[in-house]
Amino acid sequence: MNVPHANELFVGSRWVAPRSSELADVVAPYDGRVIRQLPRPTIDDAKIAVDEAQGAFDSWAGLTHDARREIVARFCGALDKRLDEIVRVWALEAGMPFRNGDELTKAASELWNRALDESQTASWIETRETSMGRIEVRHDPIGPTVGIVAFNGPHMQFALAIIPGLLAGNTMIIKLPPEARMLGYIFADAAADAGFPSGVLSILAGDADVSQYLVEHPGIAAVHFTGGTEVGVSVMHSCADRVANVVLELGGKSASIVAADADLDMTVPALVDAMALYSGQICVAMTRLLVAREIHDAVVDGLVAGLKALKMGDPADPETTWGPLAAPRFLDRAEGYIERAVAGGATIAAGGGRPSGLEGYFLEPTLLTNVTNDMEVAQNEIFGPVFCVIPFDTLDEAVAIANASRYGLSGSVFTTDERAGLDVARRVRSGVFIINGTFPCLAAPFGGVKQSGFGREGGPEGLFALTQTKSITLSSAVSATA
Repeated sequence: MNVPHANELFVGSRWVAPRSSELADVVAPYDGRVIRQLPRPTIDDAKIAVDEAQGAFDSWAGLTHDARREIVARFCGALDKRLDEIVRVWALEAGMPFRNGDELTKAASELWNRALDESQTASWIETRETSMGRIEVRHDPIGPTVGIVAFNGPHMQFALAIIPGLLAGNTMIIKLPPEARMLGYIFADAAADAGFPSGVLSILAGDADVSQYLVEHPGIAAVHFTGGTEVGVSVMHSCADRVANVVLELGGKSASIVAADADLDMTVPALVDAMALYSGQICVAMTRLLVAREIHDAVVDGLVAGLKALKMGDPADPETTWGPLAAPRFLDRAEGYIERAVAGGATIAAGGGRPSGLEGYFLEPTLLTNVTNDMEVAQNEIFGPVFCVIPFDTLDEAVAIANASRYGLSGSVFTTDERAGLDVARRVRSGVFIINGTFPCLAAPFGGVKQSGFGREGGPEGLFALTQTKSITLSSAVSATA
């Protein structure tokens, strides 16, 4: 597959020669083949990106919102022209099944175009009359900002975090993971077409050393991090040392509650579809299935049948509904959780092993029963295809189980009782929640509570996530000499 400017890096809004000759392999998770070699960004490249972002901040922040929006709109338009390419590359280098990738990429496009529209009506500057005088309240850019995005939807994170950050007036350095090296080049090619001013935007698909350098750099004013909680804690510590702003979109162990009155003809297929989405490699995956005891066996039987019917294979095939994991380390981690869960008393109702006849990083969709909520497999985010069924007797008990987690990202309930569903939704401690569904609305504020992070993406709240609020007293009701 053609990769634009494959021997260069996108630093400071332009293509430049890398500081090192070192190359990184791009490996297809479907069969483990090396499909490309691309420059490996180094700390020296990251240093230049920071210098460029610092040098460009004042001029970029000094533009009017309309002027910035015009440039960012060109970027979004250039991305829109590359949607099909994004879907193909995502399947090739990260294993996202084409069908899901196409749906999510179209959704990302809707979201970045929505952000453009919302930026036109957002209250970036407003005047308020108070008992102490007239004030101007401003949402100003913070400064040079690092956006660390994940492999399971980097363009979605562009829509929810990066584009709002640029619209707000921040210069941005985007750090993608190794599993999204080729995608980074597509994004950078679109940015080059948009014609960002020098220094405003850098896009680097680097390793952990580059992330650490950027997060700890004293010239970085803010970090927007999407990823696992353990790394997020480290990011927060680094930012705390210099009191830099930080937004954390972290992991989850979300619970889907299936009430006794749930419509199983609708509920079971919805849960199977949710479990199949990128083989559980999404932060909002419903990995704890809390099922009313009287329908437990019927739900498990339905889930097992649904999971066995998934078509496993090449993620580039539009008929594939179950693809590989993105990297060997994710496969090893998931297998370790399954092994320890079984040793602790869990039963494998479906899956549990690597399928025969496939060479890549495949793991069967795994459904575990006889799981208690205090077990490791029910408490830790696995980020893979391991799902636990836990029975409950009352909705109060189900809510208590859902809340007995260090995470608080998402959750859902399936019930035909609208009032009961809303009551459960309000009592579960999570940043988002869905009634009779599994995937949250990303056009609304999205984010977590507890160890799932803080800060919000999406909607007007997301536009202001990478801003700082400033108030200017225009006229005081109290004399300065009083």
